[in-house]
Amino acid sequence: METMMPSVPPQPKTGGIGRRLARLLRRKRAPSGAEMAYSVAGDEFDQSLDSSINSLSKLKLSGNLAAAYSFDALFRNNAEKKAPAAAAAAEKRNVPDDAAKHAFAASLFAGASAVKAAYARMQVAQHPYDAAAIQAADAGVVAELTRLSDLKRRYARDPAAAAARSAAAGSLASLQADEQRHLLCTYEVTARKLEAELRLRDAQAAALRRALEMEEEEERAGNRIPGPLAALDGLHLSGLNATHFLTALRHAAKSVRAFSKTLHDAMGPAGWDPLAAAAAVHPGAELGHPSDARFAFESYVALKMLASFHRKDLGLVGGLLQARESLDRRAFFEEFAELKSAPASSLLDSAGGGKGNHRRWAPFREFLRARYVSVVHERMEAAFFRGRVDEQRHRAAVEAFPRTPWFDGFAEMARRVWLLHCLFHAFEAGSASVFQARPGSRFSEVYMESVGAGAGDDDLAVGFTVVPGFKVGQTVIQCRVYLSARRPGHRQRS
Repeated sequence: METMMPSVPPQPKTGGIGRRLARLLRRKRAPSGAEMAYSVAGDEFDQSLDSSINSLSKLKLSGNLAAAYSFDALFRNNAEKKAPAAAAAAEKRNVPDDAAKHAFAASLFAGASAVKAAYARMQVAQHPYDAAAIQAADAGVVAELTRLSDLKRRYARDPAAAAARSAAAGSLASLQADEQRHLLCTYEVTARKLEAELRLRDAQAAALRRALEMEEEEERAGNRIPGPLAALDGLHLSGLNATHFLTALRHAAKSVRAFSKTLHDAMGPAGWDPLAAAAAVHPGAELGHPSDARFAFESYVALKMLASFHRKDLGLVGGLLQARESLDRRAFFEEFAELKSAPASSLLDSAGGGKGNHRRWAPFREFLRARYVSVVHERMEAAFFRGRVDEQRHRAAVEAFPRTPWFDGFAEMARRVWLLHCLFHAFEAGSASVFQARPGSRFSEVYMESVGAGAGDDDLAVGFTVVPGFKVGQTVIQCRVYLSARRPGHRQRS
């Protein structure tokens, strides 16, 4: 019997597969141009290569070939994992850390406070004007703004580098100290400016206080002895001129202003609104400031007291004043000379100076009663005196005038207006006249004097006349006017 040897298992033929794999690797290593030329040259090879790759993918790789394939996949996966990590690291390098961020913000605040400090110095240098200080402060403002602009430009280009540079330039504490130093400089400059304004206000208040004290002293002296008219002592009719009339006009205007102020001050405690009352007196005028209501009351009193001033009987027909139409200029002058040194109280006393003196000043008392009823309205009087109207109005209507500070002030004002009226008619007939500006008229420096600012403003027109003007011979005494905003569509008159 023939002995049979175990047969050797057949070995797989890997030579063809190896060669094909080598060609495939060479093809991958070849340049793109060569690969294209090779593919074009042999279509049969491309078909056999594709079929080999397909069959290769169906084989179960083992040994070194499987290990080579596993290492290649590992390297490729590692490379794919490292790409996002590198991008994240690059991005992280562009993001500043917290310390750099705080330093950058502190540098921004320090720069802004430096700009404010430089601008405050420039404002102070303007009042009073200092050209050198203004130029230095302006250069400081420009330098600080340029520094902030550079900081913004660096941050827009590279935030991390800009923040790191700010952190390297100074610590967070030093930058915050710079900010506080600039703010302190701003506060010091502002404090100096406010102190200068306060000193100016104090000086103005002191000047106004002195002027008020002088006015009050003059008014008190005027109620006892008419000091301002002492300059007219020894005056003769032949030497009468416009300067004498101007002196008497100022004397009367001060008493009108004093009584109108009393009227204004009495409205608040009585529950009246001064602004509403001023609007009722001159409804077409707009007041520039609430305190200007006093001009409206002064206008109200002056125009009431000087009504029909050009007439010898002052427009009070049917009474004792009508007989004055027959008086000549010498009679008016003599009455002026006699009355200018007499206090108002002596004219109010019905028995003072004898029965003849009582008849002598009867026209003045008639004028006083008529003007009191015209100026002081019954409702006004009732509000001011809280039901004690009889003490004022009804006693003023009879011979026994009330002796109160309120009525004494009104009587002194009436006496001065009466003096001015006597002196007005002491001039030659036709040589003296009185005028006032109509509301809405254009301001004229020849005939008008503004009681406030804004005389050169074309948008302002005459709101109302405060005190009428006079023309004595060739001399024009300007009327005092209050200017207000021109109303839309209002036609300008001259």
